Amino acid sequence: MSAKIPEAVLQRFSEFVVGRTGLYFPPARWPGLLRGLEDAAADLGYSDVETCARMLMEAPPDRRRIDTLAHHLTIGETYFFREPAVWEALEAEILPALIAARRVSDRHLRIWSAGCSTGEEPYSIAILLARLLPDLASWNVAVLGTDIDCAALARAEHGVYREWSFRGVPDGLRQARFETAEGGRYRVKGVGKRLPRFAYLNLVDDVYPSFTNGTNALDIMFCRNVLMYFERSAAEAVVRRLHRALIDGGWLIVAAAEADAALFPGFATVRIGDALLYRKEGGAAAVQPRERRTGLAMARGGEAGAPASVGLSGAAAGAGKHRERGTVEAPDRRRTGVGGECVQRGVIDPSSSPKTLALACRDYANRGAFDEARRWGEAAVAADKSDPGLRYLLASVLEESGQPEDAKAALRQALYLDPDHVLAHFSLANLLRRLGQPSRAAAHFTVAQRLLDGTAADALLPDGEGMTAGRLREIIDAAERIS
Repeated sequence: MSAKIPEAVLQRFSEFVVGRTGLYFPPARWPGLLRGLEDAAADLGYSDVETCARMLMEAPPDRRRIDTLAHHLTIGETYFFREPAVWEALEAEILPALIAARRVSDRHLRIWSAGCSTGEEPYSIAILLARLLPDLASWNVAVLGTDIDCAALARAEHGVYREWSFRGVPDGLRQARFETAEGGRYRVKGVGKRLPRFAYLNLVDDVYPSFTNGTNALDIMFCRNVLMYFERSAAEAVVRRLHRALIDGGWLIVAAAEADAALFPGFATVRIGDALLYRKEGGAAAVQPRERRTGLAMARGGEAGAPASVGLSGAAAGAGKHRERGTVEAPDRRRTGVGGECVQRGVIDPSSSPKTLALACRDYANRGAFDEARRWGEAAVAADKSDPGLRYLLASVLEESGQPEDAKAALRQALYLDPDHVLAHFSLANLLRRLGQPSRAAAHFTVAQRLLDGTAADALLPDGEGMTAGRLREIIDAAERIS
């Protein structure tokens, strides 16, 4: 190792990497750091790794270079329905309980796959939901996949995979949910392709939980083979934020190698079959043992409503004990915070100030109670029709509640009031891209970039919940490379 790069330089470079990406490489992992640096140097046009390392550390920050480095430092190894026990637990216990509870209320589900790499995990989630929800079109379902690797996210958006991504997956599923593509590959089709949304997000640096990027009020959070890349303090900080992102009783799914009760305070450890999961404590009933149905029905690729058959890993046997496999009651997602409590106590009512009404709107939105959030957001707009930030807030709520056209109208109203509202341009660009209007989306991305070019990198953006101009500039650059 010292023949290629001095250890002092490698030490400084490892500190640079953790500062810019959150990826932790102690001395025991320096060989892996050096291998990633060598691959990144080749991509960036450097034949000498030390020169590349010094350039990355000393040159002005460049998101493209950092993304190239991150791409080579992380292992993007993933495939469909990885760790079958987790998917059996989701299909047999967790999702049926959520679906039954929401079917009689707001028909709303929110799932986030962090560190999704090339997208197999979010698409697996979408395929399972399509299997369990024959009336999926009448639900507001959000499946978000995020990563720091823009190249991987671009592949995820494309949704085309080689044979390697299907290892262990029955042929019936592939035939039902995929279509053949060029070069002997397979493309996700139908609702499985349309449901997931992909975005750049750095778990160490970026703003979350936030309803403005879909990372709040989550029912289920996948964060597998991600925490192992962080130093302990960074991992603990990420877990605290993931805890806030989940509703009470929400589920956190990590890799088996990352299971460590000390890292997950505020979570109950729950074993369902062979899967070890974490559930956010508060507002959720205990798991009650019962006989569990066999296998993963969707593995056959059958239609919704078909009886269970042979699963991905066969049947799971044995009865559960306390905190073991059993009937999972849906969590209470309506517990309120400061704003909601003030509403219930009558401290906030429609005659309150616009700022106070916006507080109630944000509070309900951050807990996934979007009908209430819309009510108070509309009240805030009515109280001050000239404030573009209130229109932007309402648009964020409308989009998260599955009303994209109303959200688009609210964003256009915000821009009418303030043509330089950079976050409104950014949000409208993302929305238009998801609505299949790439040229219009590109126009708003361009305006947002132009506005940011005249703003100091460390300047906080209005209505940005702590987002800086420099960070948004990097996120827009990443979004344009993903699309």
